[in-house]
Amino acid sequence: MSALFKVATGACLGLSLILLPVSGVQAAPVTDILLEANPASSWLHANGNWAAYRYSELRQINPANAGDLGAAWVFNSGAKNDPQMTPLYHDGLVYYAQDNQLWALDGGTGRVVWKYTHEIPEDYGGYNADFVLGKHRGVAIMGETVFMLSTDSKLHGVDYKTGEQKFVKQYLTYPKDFEMAEDSNGYAITVGPLAILGQIIVPLNATDFGGLPGFVDGVNPCTGESNWRANMIPGPGEPGADTWPGNSADYGGAGPWMTGSWDAELERYFTGTANAYPWNPAGRGGGKEDNVGAASLVAINTSDGSVAWRYTAVPGDPWDYDTQQTPLIIDVNGKKTIVHPNKTGFIHYLDIDTGRFLRATPFADKITWVEGYDRNGRPINQIALPIEGGDQVEVYPALFGGTNMYPHSYSPLTGLIYLAAANNGMMYGFEKIQVISNVRHFGATMEFMFGYEVNLAMDANSGKEVWRDQKSLPGYSGGMFSTAGDIVAYVSANGDATVTNSSTGEILWTFNMGATGKAGGITYMHDGTQYILQSAGGIQGFGNEAHPHSAGGGYLIAFTLR
Repeated sequence: MSALFKVATGACLGLSLILLPVSGVQAAPVTDILLEANPASSWLHANGNWAAYRYSELRQINPANAGDLGAAWVFNSGAKNDPQMTPLYHDGLVYYAQDNQLWALDGGTGRVVWKYTHEIPEDYGGYNADFVLGKHRGVAIMGETVFMLSTDSKLHGVDYKTGEQKFVKQYLTYPKDFEMAEDSNGYAITVGPLAILGQIIVPLNATDFGGLPGFVDGVNPCTGESNWRANMIPGPGEPGADTWPGNSADYGGAGPWMTGSWDAELERYFTGTANAYPWNPAGRGGGKEDNVGAASLVAINTSDGSVAWRYTAVPGDPWDYDTQQTPLIIDVNGKKTIVHPNKTGFIHYLDIDTGRFLRATPFADKITWVEGYDRNGRPINQIALPIEGGDQVEVYPALFGGTNMYPHSYSPLTGLIYLAAANNGMMYGFEKIQVISNVRHFGATMEFMFGYEVNLAMDANSGKEVWRDQKSLPGYSGGMFSTAGDIVAYVSANGDATVTNSSTGEILWTFNMGATGKAGGITYMHDGTQYILQSAGGIQGFGNEAHPHSAGGGYLIAFTLR
């Protein structure tokens, strides 16, 4: 069969003949060949493409006309929690999730075409559950189905044109209300699924709900049934299993908080993992064990779920430097490489085949927790850990990290990585871990020293800074995307949506959205017109945020040329 007519047969489609987009005309449903492509008319993955570039081939908006951008439409979700969702766009519709609801919006007007709602179980609750309830960082689309993970560890398959439910699949238990259950341990999902060839990748995490190990599932797109499950923490007999003393791996955390990247040639999914749990490492080796799988990068063979390799960026993870940020897959000096900016303040470079450490280049303005990394990827001269119940120690970056959950972008046009970064420190200490209703509490104390947001352009080959847009207020950019039109777009903690020249960093346009942005935007083509779409608003979160928040819980604003 010609590639022109290649279909996603794994998505329950049959053999429909489906043309590729031509001159901005959309094709439907979503075929394998569309899933493989960089974003252009459509935006089909939360991170743009499988390599996580968040780079669009569109050129209509460019440095010559970006100053003419204006608001085209606004959608208010009316939801209660933070809008951390990167929308998708295909075949005239924007897909957006918040508070366990999924909307399809008209891409030209923002009007609701359909709405799908999932009711959270009455006994949902427990320790720290409200912190993530209703947060979504992406959905997936394949064939004629949109896939949403709800907070209570369910995958929903929804018809992309009608909003009718096709299936719901429960994977793991969810945290329970203390008054209705003996414990609150469970899996509260905020991450987005990823559509690859013939499968949907489903990350499952529970890190901050008392501590449970994280997984990644590969599931059937027709039914949601799991084909395989990969452990983020090594299982018995796997390399690194002995770095978790006693039964600490059973509550070790290391959940995958962000949607990862996928390489079709190797058939591998790459994901960062979150913190070890509890934050005080007393019960998992006292900071002297590596706790492989936490604060790590993990490569999973998607043919069978076997783990190809794990690299631990922060052995023992005593500083809550989870490395959950999405790995980029970039040709560096002619070789396909994992490139991973993360909380540590460094960009880690790893061999994609073996996970072998290549180098770590600093990007944060101040790093004190360590002097650097040796040739084997081990931290050099890490500062002494605080004594439990003793004085706090000063650490840079803070546990928010040099960069956090806000997505990066890579432009093949410029060869630059665009990075949502911050420079903050903390006074950090350990306290005795309390176990209440089977929940191990954090076991740490902290006081933050807030600095400033900085939006960086870094050379992908060398790791050197090329330009920056530095803000006087603390916070992070909401995340980046770049385009073949030589622009990069992001929204800042002060509420400014910004478009810059991606090559030079010249600011071309700003718009005050009136609320903090916590998610990366997208761009798409609708009826021959290129749009930029960005979310903003939400509620006060963990740490410092520089702008007041909208009471309604967030909204989307679409911009286009006037």
